[in-house]
Amino acid sequence: MKFRFLFSVLMLASPLASCGKDKSSGIDGGSAGGGVSSPVPALILFQDFTKGMGGFTVLDKEKGGFNKAVWIYDPRNPQYGVQATASDTGVNYKAESWLVSPEIDLTEYKQSVFLYFNHAFAYVKKGVAADFFSVKVSEDGGSSWKDCEILKWLVDHSYFELAQSGNLPLAAYTGKKIRLAFVYASTTESAPTWEILDVTVSTDRLAVPEDDRGAEYKEVPSWMELPQVKNPENYYAHTAILRFDRVRNYSFSYNPDGKVSNWVAYPLYDQFTKSRVTRYDKIVTTNQAWRSDPFVKTPNVSSGGSYKWSTYAPGVVLSRGHQIPSADRLGGAMVNMQTFYTSNVTPQESGFNGGVWSNLETAVRKWSSSANSTDSLYVVTGCITDNTCPRASDHDGEMVSIPKAYYKAILRLSKGNYIGAGFYFDHIISSNGNQISSGSYKNYSCSLKELEEKTGMVFFANLPEETARRVKAENPRNNSFWNLK
Repeated sequence: MKFRFLFSVLMLASPLASCGKDKSSGIDGGSAGGGVSSPVPALILFQDFTKGMGGFTVLDKEKGGFNKAVWIYDPRNPQYGVQATASDTGVNYKAESWLVSPEIDLTEYKQSVFLYFNHAFAYVKKGVAADFFSVKVSEDGGSSWKDCEILKWLVDHSYFELAQSGNLPLAAYTGKKIRLAFVYASTTESAPTWEILDVTVSTDRLAVPEDDRGAEYKEVPSWMELPQVKNPENYYAHTAILRFDRVRNYSFSYNPDGKVSNWVAYPLYDQFTKSRVTRYDKIVTTNQAWRSDPFVKTPNVSSGGSYKWSTYAPGVVLSRGHQIPSADRLGGAMVNMQTFYTSNVTPQESGFNGGVWSNLETAVRKWSSSANSTDSLYVVTGCITDNTCPRASDHDGEMVSIPKAYYKAILRLSKGNYIGAGFYFDHIISSNGNQISSGSYKNYSCSLKELEEKTGMVFFANLPEETARRVKAENPRNNSFWNLK
């Protein structure tokens, strides 16, 4: 049995060979030219800006007193690609500068053509990123320009993180010769920095985060957060770009009958929780944010704010309850976006979701902080379902199991030492829609051993046997770190 492992591919139509934290590599080259119409994907242009500017040129429209080059390639720091800024020693200048491609010959192409680029930006202080960065296309040698359609490639943040443009369609220009321009514009209030690492024009769609294409691995990874995987055919894992590193985001075991994940497992530390981005459903529409998982058919809860209806009494509101919280992944745009895959969502009573469960989630983030001397926290969040569970309807009429219980298993690593804690909540909703499990999360704590007995799980399967025996037997109320008294 091969195991599917999800990640976003930054390379052109080629599988990633490893799942480490290495940056993705591109395809060597830099020339522009034509070709013949063919079903085989054609690489028309590729410029790797970490190796130089190639045939791209700079056209300064306005410099506003800025006495330096706006677009530069710095051979001392090639990893940043080609960079644009109009800020110097704390002073921002009003400027406009274009990075213009060589001529791109599309005269012999009949199929769709796409533009794709990897980039990063920071210091957007006034306005949003789209106010300062844009892409234009000319089909008359640069005499006139049209705006290129921009997909959701500008997530509004103000720090450097690798981002992908998505596949920007150039179908309107097949059969023609064009030039591209990457337009940087700044003001005296805000002069951000834009870095472009590479540019591709191809007849092939490149994999973008929304596609989340996968490769196959022959064994489940030995990550510390993973429980014993009993049904490997239903095991999946998402990785993502966090800043400029590829990291594991979360793993999950999917229940195709109940249409929920039995559990979601993930590491937690400052780089994940430090707030750098806005929650994904606040920067795109609801329908764009809540989406089916790329590898499994998951419920449609993209509209309506909740599940459509349930087999509980009328008037009971069931929320879209994250298993790995969005707030646990505010350190980067891509890791946060993936928490909105509906494989990570279950029907949860709204008072429970926003009450005792939310309070525990907040406590978990506090426990994970290096300010509390935690190196890493490993978390398994799960739910209990069976054939007796009531069901909720998604917006396609598919019936989704409403869990009868939820739990969290937590393992803390600090200076080489492990401690653990468990939490178990009945998810029982009364006839008037009130959640019975309420009050303080402290009332629902237990040892990991007790939690294993309640759930039938084996948590943190990669802990050494003797360490696991000790950690799982400990009552977390007897350890002052958890503050569960």
